[in-house]
Amino acid sequence: METENRKKLTLGAWYTLIVFALCLLVFLCLPPRKPLQPLTTQVLSADQSLISLLFEENREPIELNQVPLFLQQAFISVEDHRFYIHNGISPVSMLRAVYNNLFSDGGLQGASTITQQLVKNGFLSPERSLTRKIREIFLAWKLELHCSKEKIFEMYLNQIYFGHGAYGVKTAAQTYFNKSLQELNRAELALLAGIPKGPSLYSPYLHLQAARDRIRTVLKRMERVGYISMEEVEEIILEPLRLAGKTQRSRQARYFLDFVLQEASERLRIPQDRIASMGLKIETTLSLPVQKAAEEALFDGLRPFQTGIQPQGALIAVHPGTGEIKALVGGTDYTKTSFNRALYAHRQPGSAFKPFVYLAALEEGYTLASTVPCRPLSIKTSTGRYEPTDYGPNKYHHQDLTLRQALAESCNIVAVTLHLRLNILPSIKMAQRLGITSPLPHTPSLALGTAEVTPIELLEAYLPLANGGRAIKPWAIKRIYSSFGKLLWQRKDRAKTVLDPRLSFLITSALKDTLKPGGTAASAGRNLKCPAAGKTGTTQNNKDAWFICYTSRLASVVYIGNDDNTPLPAGGSGLAAPIGVSFINRALADEENLDFSAPAGITSRRICRNTGLLATTNCPATTEYFRFGHEPTTYCMVHRRIRLRVCAKSGLLPSPNCRETEEKEFAWNEHPTAHCTICQPSRNLWELLFGSSFPEGE
Repeated sequence: METENRKKLTLGAWYTLIVFALCLLVFLCLPPRKPLQPLTTQVLSADQSLISLLFEENREPIELNQVPLFLQQAFISVEDHRFYIHNGISPVSMLRAVYNNLFSDGGLQGASTITQQLVKNGFLSPERSLTRKIREIFLAWKLELHCSKEKIFEMYLNQIYFGHGAYGVKTAAQTYFNKSLQELNRAELALLAGIPKGPSLYSPYLHLQAARDRIRTVLKRMERVGYISMEEVEEIILEPLRLAGKTQRSRQARYFLDFVLQEASERLRIPQDRIASMGLKIETTLSLPVQKAAEEALFDGLRPFQTGIQPQGALIAVHPGTGEIKALVGGTDYTKTSFNRALYAHRQPGSAFKPFVYLAALEEGYTLASTVPCRPLSIKTSTGRYEPTDYGPNKYHHQDLTLRQALAESCNIVAVTLHLRLNILPSIKMAQRLGITSPLPHTPSLALGTAEVTPIELLEAYLPLANGGRAIKPWAIKRIYSSFGKLLWQRKDRAKTVLDPRLSFLITSALKDTLKPGGTAASAGRNLKCPAAGKTGTTQNNKDAWFICYTSRLASVVYIGNDDNTPLPAGGSGLAAPIGVSFINRALADEENLDFSAPAGITSRRICRNTGLLATTNCPATTEYFRFGHEPTTYCMVHRRIRLRVCAKSGLLPSPNCRETEEKEFAWNEHPTAHCTICQPSRNLWELLFGSSFPEGE
């Protein structure tokens, strides 16, 4: 009796051990779960148009209740008609698979259940072995224990591959028919159910007749299972296949996408390479029409000068009030050169740096009417003497220029003179305050843009000039949603005032003259169709060409240069400015042309163009803007005139003895102040006798 009990205990122990081992195998020894369904991330423009799909597997998820019942029944019929009554494993199929693996040279064969197919593709490696098959069975069993049939079926429909890069039924409907599942007829739905058995065999784009045959196979299987009648089979066969045509969806705005991925990675604090598989919806600031205008303007402008892929360029456009990036082009061909010059090209801005010097001067009390001499200048530095000159045969104007005139004509001497008068540091601080983050050396030549900056950095520093003094960092992403529609991140306004709005208006009014006769961009400005301000920039030997152009609604920067730093065929005025003006015209073709409005605290005066003082009637006059309290109070002495009656003989003020006088005009301070002493009294008989002349008129 004791021996028998001992045997029973031993047998029970073995049973317990086996059950325990199976539990360990199922629940503990299985591989860690990997993502079942890498999802497709959507990048959308400002108006919700699709810019690009980012994916490892092109898949857009759908819930089971959104899948037409006919399509569900079709899949169940051809893949696993006992799906809703088994526990994840079909014993007959399992035994057939084991038998074929042991005794057949062809490897594993036989159908798996829908649950097994989900497990095989989502959890396991693609190896074909008995061990993998056993693990597949146990995982299918485990999945059925933890998930409902509906959830398993939903995951399956979102996971399966349909060919041509399409994963999941929703993406498949778009790939083959460019429609939603709800818009498809029954024949089209039957085709979708039949394709996964062999995407390369049953694709209607590759083998149309095989695809039609496959539809009949699916429908007959549905009839055999009991979902439809034979009459319905014949009826559905006659329904048309409304194929969309095989197209390759290309990504738009590739350089902009790079910036979006970088920004999304920073905002979500995740590696950039994960974004494409997370099923995110990224809403951006991009305007596809403005992006197209930027690409066309840059490509058309560079095409006559290009040899191979050089010269290269970049164009960025931003809404000045919000900082939203509306267009970003980092090169002429992303497929040939993916280097994003808009973000990463560090180049000297040349004269495009000068407005920061002029702003610092205005802040220190100068006005646009202040005059500075443009004459030979020699400065002693630690490396020798620095002697700036201007471009062209006339290296100096040899006259005093107002700040407005000097900025429009881009006078190097005036810029350096102002920079030195301010002791350099105010210019540096102004540029940094507005948005320049690159190192700025404490040198006289900095006024001429000898420090390297990036295009997006330079544009950022110009935004306060265009928007009334507010610093805004250009940005690309409005909102990011998860694959379930949950808001993960949203942009918040971070603008701050860094510049007196009156100074922004003053410098903008001066930069508008750059595009007018006499300005460095006058040739391009003749084609401008809306009020705008701008500044050209050219570095030594034409190695870099720049043009910043902004309106009240759009601010842009154009950079042109050879990647090997060799000279360009033209500079900022001849190469970059025409591209910038062409872009502004295209981008704002349908926009209302609004000019810049003066803020409170701005007054205007008629001044002399030459002296900057209040104009007299004889001055070459113009209207100038000033901060209230900074306007001139004295009149120009150079052109001030006075009319006086003088002696015709001496030209002096007439004395009582002057018989002949005339009225003449004199420059101020050049008119006579002494009276005539030449004219003497006449000596006739009456005077000799009576001591006085005849009464006048007698």
